[in-house]
This record gives sequence, structure tokens and C-alpha cells, in this order.
Amino acid sequence: MGCCMMAGKFVVMLALSLGLASGMALAQSDVGAPAVAATAAPNLFAKPLTLRGTLGDAKIEMHLQLKPDPTEGIQGTYVVAGQGGKILLAGESENTDVIMEESVNGKDVSGEWAGTLVGDTFRGTWSTTDDAVTKPFVLVVQQPAQTARSGK
Repeated sequence: MGCCMMAGKFVVMLALSLGLASGMALAQSDVGAPAVAATAAPNLFAKPLTLRGTLGDAKIEMHLQLKPDPTEGIQGTYVVAGQGGKILLAGESENTDVIMEESVNGKDVSGEWAGTLVGDTFRGTWSTTDDAVTKPFVLVVQQPAQTARSGK
């Protein structure tokens, strides 16, 4: 099982690398909007995020933040409405691309998330590690309570 997990991680890293290379080519060929997204990217996870939306037909709530050492990526959890237990997340982001692995038991990878976080919307595809099941997801960043923002 260990070799399969490593192979899965290699595929995810390869996909991330290829995606980043094509993203960089686009950024170099078009000086407009991609440059704005690249400038904003380091701040995507400057503060912990709470996101709500759907994974397939299920409603979920996700919490994401930088790891204690930000160079190691992001971490978080999510819960499915009506089901108990948090599912752990760990991954990395580059510009607006986000790649994460999830673990139901805290040891084994049980799913993979690949998407983009643009503005306040995180969307993409969730899949089982063998890609036998895939589901679209769309999550929206929840803004802090009005009282927290107006208390300058």
C-alpha cells in the first residue's frame, strides 16, 4: 500500500507541476489579469479560511490555514452535513491552484482535491485515490461577522 500512496503523491505532484508550468506560460503570454492573481496568491491563506458549499450533492464546511511552517503548505479539515467526524486535509497552493489530500483515519489518503481559489470561490474536482469516483465541488469563503469588520 505504501508504494501506491507514493505513486499517488507522485501523480498529484506531477499534475501540480504541469499545471504550474502551463500557468506560468499563460502569465508570461498575457500581462493582464494573471499578473493580478499572481500578486494576490501569497495572501490566499494569510488568515484561516472557512468555506461552505457542495461536494457532489453533499453540503460541506471546510476550514483551511497555513501549516505552522508556511513553507510546508496548507492544512485543514472538513465535515459533511449530517455526518459525524472531521476529515483531515493537507496540501499546497501555488498562485490560485490548490492541491490537497484527505484522510478519514489520519493515516491513509482517502481522497484528493484539485481546484482553484479565485476571489471567494474554491472550485474543482474531488476524487478517490484510484480515480474510481470523482465529484465536482464548489465552496465559497465565508466572510467574518459584520461586527468583527466594523469594529475598527
